Amino acid sequence: MPTVSLMSFLNIMTKSAPQKVREYQRYLTPGGYDFYWQLKDAAAALTYGGKSFEQCLAPLHRIKRDSERKHNVQRLEALQRWLSRAECSYFEPPRATCQSPLGHLKIKLEPEFGVVVGSRKRLVHLWSNQGTNLKAFVAGGGIYLMQQHLLKNGFDDCECVILDLKKSYVFASDGIPANVIAMTNSELAWADSFFHAAAEAA
Repeated sequence: MPTVSLMSFLNIMTKSAPQKVREYQRYLTPGGYDFYWQLKDAAAALTYGGKSFEQCLAPLHRIKRDSERKHNVQRLEALQRWLSRAECSYFEPPRATCQSPLGHLKIKLEPEFGVVVGSRKRLVHLWSNQGTNLKAFVAGGGIYLMQQHLLKNGFDDCECVILDLKKSYVFASDGIPANVIAMTNSELAWADSFFHAAAEAA
């Protein structure tokens, strides 16, 4: 079963039907590369891992590809600025996967960290995609999936949010469109139909 990150799934939600086909075709064969995997590790280390910003930044400066190094460093710097705005503590977040209704696609729900600010506990998923501007309806789809699958086993008092590191903006459930659930379910059904057709043609 093809598996995508939540960021990849949300990115595909923004595409036209022909673009969706091209994106999902990449998952018909094993492989792929996560451009921001080292940023994710650095974000975890910087928050609940307890490491200093300098310690977390050092591995990013050793990335060989220029564009990958540049964007990972920029995003970690943006995260550091956002974290420094308020006194907070951190905790390791839950992780889960969810599936499309017919089971043709699996989505990894892996927020980078949990944060406590005052009395608010948040599970924070980072948006670091370079080429796509995150819109409220797309962010809402991610928040909806996080709420459905992460808020249990002691984490039911948390709020699910997506932090757009490009704009230093937090998308939360109180700011997303009302039709997000229907749109997200429609996207999952579209993915099911694509992978079912691909399996039939194989």
